[in-house]
Amino acid sequence: MLNNITKRKDSIAFICPKCKTKLEVDGNDFYCNPCQKYYKEFLGLPDFRLFFRDSDNQKKLAEKFIKSWDKLTYEDMIHMRFEGLRKRALEKGKNASDFKMWNADEQAHLSSYKIRGKRHLDIIKSVLKKSSKPEKIERMVDVGCGWGRDLLHLSNLSAEVIGVDVSLFSLLMTKKLLEEEGITNVTLILAEGETLPIDSESVDGVNCSATIEHMKSPSDFLKESSRCLKNKGWLFLYYPNRFSLLPETHTGIWGLGYFSFSRQKKIIFNKNGSDWNTFLFSRNGFVKLIKSNFEYEKFYITGLPSGIENFIKTSKFFRMYPRVMSLVIKFFPIMRKIPGMERLASFFCPVHFVLIDKH
Repeated sequence: MLNNITKRKDSIAFICPKCKTKLEVDGNDFYCNPCQKYYKEFLGLPDFRLFFRDSDNQKKLAEKFIKSWDKLTYEDMIHMRFEGLRKRALEKGKNASDFKMWNADEQAHLSSYKIRGKRHLDIIKSVLKKSSKPEKIERMVDVGCGWGRDLLHLSNLSAEVIGVDVSLFSLLMTKKLLEEEGITNVTLILAEGETLPIDSESVDGVNCSATIEHMKSPSDFLKESSRCLKNKGWLFLYYPNRFSLLPETHTGIWGLGYFSFSRQKKIIFNKNGSDWNTFLFSRNGFVKLIKSNFEYEKFYITGLPSGIENFIKTSKFFRMYPRVMSLVIKFFPIMRKIPGMERLASFFCPVHFVLIDKH
């Protein structure tokens, strides 16, 4: 059963994430001769991670997925993930009334997982159009592919897609979704975005959805993306804006980014008993990050891309604050028509959408 969970794409020549030497194939594993290191296949997935390891809870969830693989559906896996979050929070003394955010997130996933990635793809295409980029490419990488909602539709944008995530249970969820929908042009690997096992100048596009804010070294991720991209390739990503006037996108807390990082950690722990290791970028802060770590020709940052209205409707916040979000959406078309308003709005919108063109 495990051997059927993922398929090896022989056309992809992986490199050592540490020394960047082409890896040799040894059975189901990969071997780096200079580093004298094996990168083994773990539960059917090549594991190129250098630093991250799944927590005990994540391992148990992955084991449950594997044990009942043929019986479980993708929606079953969503239920199991959120049920585990609620159970552990209750064990830490939290009340069920504190789970409004998780409950809304679960329902948003269940109701929109087949179309959320389509809305994301619509935004990518609208932004690519502004840069006169082709809508169809040969190879792309989705870094932080998570539960696969974007990959489901990115497979229509590129002939070949590599889905990358550090979490085993997340990749198993992605694999289940792709299997259910009959998607066959995606390869899934365990790896960190800061140390990609992808050859230099070998991909046309990189997607990174709400992931860079969780990375230990966002600067290294930008450098790696720049290295992997071909000339005139592109990186598309989005992340929560620190100075959003609406609730922070992970927690639903109003004004969270206006506090210091240490204060943010205390607020999150008091709210749901969980750790907070998410870095919230401001617009100016992210511009500095790009200029220091990416070989760019130009970049574009917006909070009001075409298609965001439908994208928002698939979010947990539309379920939590339907009247507020509906009112905000009505102003988007007007704001886009006012000269300079789109850039001004990006300082205070909840999410920044970014396209960076490789030099």
